[in-house]
Amino acid sequence: MQKRQINAVIDLALLITFLIVGLTSVVLFFFLPSGGGGLEWVHAGTGATNLRVFLGVTRGEWVVLHNITGLVFMVLMVVHILLHIPFYRTIRRCLSGSGDKKCDQE
Repeated sequence: MQKRQINAVIDLALLITFLIVGLTSVVLFFFLPSGGGGLEWVHAGTGATNLRVFLGVTRGEWVVLHNITGLVFMVLMVVHILLHIPFYRTIRRCLSGSGDKKCDQE
């Protein structure tokens, strides 16, 4: 695999894990907050106001999914940064606008 292909795979994996972490954050914050509460319409028709399930998934499972994808995101981010070390070495020249050709390659 070429470096460009590896970057593309890592970037796609970062996007997917970012979206999952974002979705689980919204679910945990608005629909299944710790300590109860949340939007009551989620439990409409069940007769149980403390039901801790959203879309058939328990709060604990949402938390596990959130935590695992968050950790995977952090590992992928480290790999992403390591793959871009050459860019970070020239970032000062790129930001100063010296017109270096290396800045256009990344």
